[in-house]
Amino acid sequence: MNKRKQVSGALAELSACSALSRRHVLAGAAAAGTMAAFGARPAFAKTTMTWMGWQGYETPILSGTFLADNDIDFQPTFISSNEEIITKLQAGGIGKTDLITMYFGYLPLMAEGELLEPIDTSKIEQLPKLIPQFVAQETIKYQGNLMGVPWNWGSLPLMYDPAVVTTPPESWLDILKPEHQGKVAMVDDPLGNLLIWGTVVTGKPMGTILTKEEMVQVIDKLIEIKTKHARAFFPSYGDMSDAFARNEVTVSAIGWEAVAVWTQAKGKTIKYTIPKEGTGMFMDCLCIPKDAPNMDLSYKMINHIVSAEPQKQFATEQSAGITNLDTVPMLSKELAESYNYADIDGFMQKARLQPVPPTESDGSVATYDDFLTEYQRLSKA
Repeated sequence: MNKRKQVSGALAELSACSALSRRHVLAGAAAAGTMAAFGARPAFAKTTMTWMGWQGYETPILSGTFLADNDIDFQPTFISSNEEIITKLQAGGIGKTDLITMYFGYLPLMAEGELLEPIDTSKIEQLPKLIPQFVAQETIKYQGNLMGVPWNWGSLPLMYDPAVVTTPPESWLDILKPEHQGKVAMVDDPLGNLLIWGTVVTGKPMGTILTKEEMVQVIDKLIEIKTKHARAFFPSYGDMSDAFARNEVTVSAIGWEAVAVWTQAKGKTIKYTIPKEGTGMFMDCLCIPKDAPNMDLSYKMINHIVSAEPQKQFATEQSAGITNLDTVPMLSKELAESYNYADIDGFMQKARLQPVPPTESDGSVATYDDFLTEYQRLSKA
């Protein structure tokens, strides 16, 4: 069995339950309109470029006149999980896909499975401007080669209603206090929950690298929260934002900076904090699939996406963290402070980039398959 098939067998069947639902809020009615807009092919010849990513992540590609200037017929495919990209590449996407956006933790698996082209850093003009702590992550490198270009990021803080919770919670376990019973917000985000509660329950800084016994303990704690303390197990962060706006919840078991922005737009102020145990952090990378058909345009598109104006538009429209430091002075004070650009090193001591659980175990570490099997207990509880 070749490496591509090994990666497919390990991950493709897991796509339904491992979607990072923090981004489900970006999907919805807008998808139909966007796809309709892209549906009509021009009568004259253009270069068709195919891209795969989350709904809303195409925003910087559409920014400005990039597509018109390069005579591109842009054809996006929207996903519901990171694993779906792997599945689609395995099912005939290799040699037909120009660009993808991927959670950084999956890059080692994809590189080993020969699904990605190494990034020629000499062709990424914007690379010196990107947050160096992200570019330096070993996880996005394989055999000495950069496999993806960091372009957006964020963390998973504890959200709380300051009108009710006047002092920021010091520990994630504070959400279990009697005054919050029935008012805790949870979100059905498998990996996100593990990034937080893997550390809270075990004390390990990398909450994704656990023994099977520790994985069981983490899920047991999440089941306790869901069945005894939570208002609801929301399908998305957008739903959690709505619940805060309706004063139905006072604290959360997981969060995302963007939730505070969305809730503010609904007329409700909520705040967030990183408790003493720390939290998880996510980072998405732009990657070129193996044998991409329009390699030069793929590099042009990457440079466009991580340039200042498109990054500003994406950060503003999606309430997202971005990586081009030239963009930071262009952001609103609220957005700049939300992502703590002034102290990235300090921030990364509290919010940690963590790998995806391994697909294979050395006998002591729980695998990603083990985790998702356990997570089904939480989903059904």
